[in-house]
Amino acid sequence: MPNSDQRQPGQDIPTPVKTSRPSRFFPGLALYRNYDRKWLPRDLLAGISVCVVMIPSVIAYAELMGLPPQQGLYAALAPLIIYALFGSSRQMIVGPDIAISLLIASTIGPLAAGDAIHAATLAAMLALLSGLLLLLGARANFGVVADFLSKPVLVGYMTGAALILMASQLNKLFGISLKNNDFFPRLVELANKLPQTHGLTLMFGLGFLLLLVVLRRWAPRIPGVLVVCVLATGVSVGFGLEQRGITIVGAFPRGLPSFELPVVSWRELQLLLPAAIGIALLTYTEGILLARAFGAKNGYEVDANKELTALGLADLAAGLFQGFSITGSQARTTINDATGARSQLSSLVAAVFLALFLIFLTPLIARLPQVALAAGLIFAGFNLIEFDVMVRIYRFYPQSAVVAAMTTLSVLAAGVVPGIIFGVALSLLGLINRISRPPDAILSAVAGEGFHDLGARETQTIPGLIAYRFYAPLLFSNAGHFVERVRQLIMNCPKPVRWFLLDAQAITDIDITAVETLHALHQELRSRGIALKIAHANRPLIQLLERTGLAGEIGQQSFFPSVHEAVEAFTRDQTKGIPI
Repeated sequence: MPNSDQRQPGQDIPTPVKTSRPSRFFPGLALYRNYDRKWLPRDLLAGISVCVVMIPSVIAYAELMGLPPQQGLYAALAPLIIYALFGSSRQMIVGPDIAISLLIASTIGPLAAGDAIHAATLAAMLALLSGLLLLLGARANFGVVADFLSKPVLVGYMTGAALILMASQLNKLFGISLKNNDFFPRLVELANKLPQTHGLTLMFGLGFLLLLVVLRRWAPRIPGVLVVCVLATGVSVGFGLEQRGITIVGAFPRGLPSFELPVVSWRELQLLLPAAIGIALLTYTEGILLARAFGAKNGYEVDANKELTALGLADLAAGLFQGFSITGSQARTTINDATGARSQLSSLVAAVFLALFLIFLTPLIARLPQVALAAGLIFAGFNLIEFDVMVRIYRFYPQSAVVAAMTTLSVLAAGVVPGIIFGVALSLLGLINRISRPPDAILSAVAGEGFHDLGARETQTIPGLIAYRFYAPLLFSNAGHFVERVRQLIMNCPKPVRWFLLDAQAITDIDITAVETLHALHQELRSRGIALKIAHANRPLIQLLERTGLAGEIGQQSFFPSVHEAVEAFTRDQTKGIPI
């Protein structure tokens, strides 16, 4: 098996070619026009490997959402083809994903009320809505919106989602019926019904989980879920597990998905829209992070806007062909890259073999025990929890750790979408707090090195002069704090202040409220016999002060290119006894 780790960045990667008219409509075609035939064996192997690993996992995701098993296969098929034509990543494999599937499940479950057919319709409509939102985002260059999903929010969400995912499979692991879908009530119900546990189901489930752990530990390149599903099917057929009380997947129809426009009520559409927004954000965030990571690994760049478009079209295709929302798959993309994929031809190969499976081989899945899929999902959920990242956040960013923990709790208590919204709101509140109370410093003289922030006590280093640096844009949210700090520093000085020197190199922006605040501060300082001086002001800041008349009021002679030159001017003035 080719080892992608031995490949140097950029090796065997085609250089950009002139884009033809068809390639402008189908960006993926530009790569195929420059296709090297020696890549074909690798792309074939990668595509087949992806398909084999994908089949049991996407069926498990369909089971998670209460959908017929074939819906998972349908959701994988069309997006593979669409992304291969429109995507800019050469290794990323799109399709159903755990986090997205969990968000879908939490949304459609209460609306479907156990009706698998209606659940499939709702899931398809969610895919259409999220696809349209992604396309609108591409049109409006809204890729930056995904940046509001900060790392602590994503970690908190994924932790909560992983716990909900594992809890959702406990009924299948223990072989009992659970009515509660909410996390905490579900655990309480499980505890009360433990005496009803089906022993054989639990034994097989724990055995499958142990096998997955062993394979991950000692044979990480072997697809554990595939091994478990093949073994479980063989045991089921050989020992008649269905007759022993173990639930199996059951038969489902052969054939390819048909074009079908999902129809839901207006009320349901309104209820689906908030979740569609969350799905669109997660789809793009997970997809672009994955595409960029493998682009960097293989020495090329991805186009964020093309990714929005490609993922949006793939979502639309999933919704129109009886599927559900998709994104970039970490596991399948890793396998695709590790087996040597050089282009999106591997996606097309995976799609072809998946279509052949749907037409000819679906009876192979009918005898698969559901507990095997549950074991795979529980194991996948555990691996979603980024313990190392959580420890790092807690050690170095305690406030961010609070955001992550509160996001997790809100996801568990209120649901996935409210939890994400709550986490984003906490992050924005933290951002506002940092902007409104930014760090600042008194600059100290360093022999031969100029003036620097040494983290020393807030005292004058030159009698009569305060050199002050404000580490943030000066805006309405922190202008009041800025004035309070100036007054406090002047009041705490042991000797009378003659000059207050503002080092503005970190003030990259200023709004009208801050301009008015500076004007009032200048008047106040002048009435107290203190001159306001500014150093390191950038050109946009100076131009704004000139337009508002504040620069003329302060005086052009009060602006200096550097703190050092301002201090020299202060020293000369004090030597000559020049009044301010």
